[in-house]
Amino acid sequence: MISDQELDRGMLTLKIIWLAMLMSLVVYLFVGLYVGTSVQLSINEDSLDILKVILYMLSFAILMATRIVRRLILEGKRHYAAGTSQTSALQRYLTAMIVALTMSETMGIFGLVLFLLGKNPMDLYLLVAVSAAAMIMYRPRKEEIIIPAQEKPEDSTAGGAIS
Repeated sequence: MISDQELDRGMLTLKIIWLAMLMSLVVYLFVGLYVGTSVQLSINEDSLDILKVILYMLSFAILMATRIVRRLILEGKRHYAAGTSQTSALQRYLTAMIVALTMSETMGIFGLVLFLLGKNPMDLYLLVAVSAAAMIMYRPRKEEIIIPAQEKPEDSTAGGAIS
């Protein structure tokens, strides 16, 4: 069982990471709106349209993949030996959260790139908003870590084998 102190320390770390990544989206907005108007990048319209379609499709794919990747990391307990300490549940949760938040943040970066290239603020607003919504959806929750940590590993002799 994970001690309350370990759990609180892990959750504090995660909340700091989550807030920092969420604040980075605000930085992307300010950079885009204040610096983006003075930056002169040249890209032809056809290339920009293709890049826009690719980045929007990639954002959608990342949004869908984030849930799957997060779940796969969290369910990694099946691959651990029965003697693995419960601390690994905390480590898996930390890893799953950092990966999910990073994947979510990439959509905001895509919005900044599209804005800097095409000067369309809607690209920036839309992709940063989707990124922020995904980060809020995947925010750290104590309940998510307590339940897996309390689960006991399955007994390998449950099939009736005699030791």
